[in-house]
Amino acid sequence: MQSGTRTWKYGLGMRIVIGVVVVFMFGVAAFLIGIPLLVPGNLTGVAWVLDVCGLVVAGFGCFMLSGLIAFSRMQISLSPAGLDATLTAGNSRWLVPRFRTISLTVAEIRSVERRDEISRMLGLSTQFQSLSIVTTKGERIGLFSNAATAAAKLPLEEIASAIAAAAGVPVSDGGTVLIKRAGLYGDASSSWTEQPLDPVNAVKAKRTAALTMQILVGVVMLCAVLRACTH
Repeated sequence: MQSGTRTWKYGLGMRIVIGVVVVFMFGVAAFLIGIPLLVPGNLTGVAWVLDVCGLVVAGFGCFMLSGLIAFSRMQISLSPAGLDATLTAGNSRWLVPRFRTISLTVAEIRSVERRDEISRMLGLSTQFQSLSIVTTKGERIGLFSNAATAAAKLPLEEIASAIAAAAGVPVSDGGTVLIKRAGLYGDASSSWTEQPLDPVNAVKAKRTAALTMQILVGVVMLCAVLRACTH
């Protein structure tokens, strides 16, 4: 590693937590599927229900495992020689992450741009912060995005400022936009074709996303309280 190189990646603590969750989910899935083999008697009807529940839990475990792989591999390194990164770049139909690597000299970076994104799905809004760079050849490269509700985040402002300082350019703000689909595993779009919202609608969209997060947190807390009261 060259002197003066800075590297950003998802924290080890968060990756360990996700790994523990993955092991736990696969353990629960194996337990549910294995109950009919451990309990004597005819459990044909119940066995189907347990198998289905086990497969559902295993499916969530596979999703979490894909997230763990993405968060473990993704990293951004900035050195005096340039920018090197391994980035998530979409996913398969089975939600398995894809990756791309980039290697640029700082002289090839024409601009560093950030923006706020609002994704709406099933009536719920989620806010993201996304970072991209544009090369001197005009190619936009999405680096990563942070969901406002995510526990695992990269320091977007710090990374943007460091890359911009190395390239000798300012950090441009693309405002707030509505996007049709948010990327998984910190994936960021490399095609910024959406037009920024005007200030009034941008504030409304952010408030709606914040309200969605508050409702979700409230539901989780209510479920935890109700569960505690039943014991």
